[in-house]
Amino acid sequence: MRYDTTIKELLLGRPDLVLRLLLGEPVSVSRVLTTELPKVENLRPDLLLELVDDRIVHLELQAQPTRLFGHRMLGYRQRIRETYQRIPIQIALWLGKGPVGIPEGIDEPGLLFSYRVVNLQMMDTTELLESPFLEDNLLGMLGKLTDHRPVVARVLRRIAETPPPKRQSWLAKLVILSGLRGLVPAVKEEIESMPIEIDIMENEWLAEIFHQGEEKGLEQGLVQGRTEAARHMLARQLEKRFGPIPMELTLRIESADLQTLERWSLRLIDARSAAETFD
Repeated sequence: MRYDTTIKELLLGRPDLVLRLLLGEPVSVSRVLTTELPKVENLRPDLLLELVDDRIVHLELQAQPTRLFGHRMLGYRQRIRETYQRIPIQIALWLGKGPVGIPEGIDEPGLLFSYRVVNLQMMDTTELLESPFLEDNLLGMLGKLTDHRPVVARVLRRIAETPPPKRQSWLAKLVILSGLRGLVPAVKEEIESMPIEIDIMENEWLAEIFHQGEEKGLEQGLVQGRTEAARHMLARQLEKRFGPIPMELTLRIESADLQTLERWSLRLIDARSAAETFD
């Protein structure tokens, strides 16, 4: 799913407020757990967060209908319990537009299993939008809003106030998530009308969206945004497992394309050192 890397990066940056809204209680994350679960190939949950009271929250992100989603969630539960000796709190976040396309569990002969499904487009995200952190603000844009335009304008003003090196990264995330709600035209119009200067020409794919056609530019932007998010995610996972990353490996990550980054992420599962992750 093309949006999940960006959303995972935002959640990893500031998970506490989102979890409080989802769980209905004040919580604090103590650490991010590895999602590399042994024994099963291609079974990797989206996010595992350990709370200060030792509970584990499993968040799964889904934007496309999936008939056997419940069986996948059951598989995650079993492997998480085997790996961490705890039963996770499982929440599936529906990111798509329209009716929820995933089941709330399994109800079949000999098997009854359930988990929470939260439709993000129907969720009150006011607290996220009022947060001082852009990670929360961007996630809040995906919630229940009567008018997205002022929200887009407010988020853009906050992005415009960030240092130039980070500004392009925030813009990339904004455009990627705007695609989930059909807000790319609104983003374009707000940038063009803003008194605060945002130099879109600094970013090749943003310039493509604004000057040479939205569809082609957005497609390029999604790839670039996913690549940037994949670089950040791989670097964080390497640091979690092996400590500070040597400069030569950092440079390899920064210059790698999306396909290479995905291949390295898979190699990380069995790697015994940071160097073994790379070809």
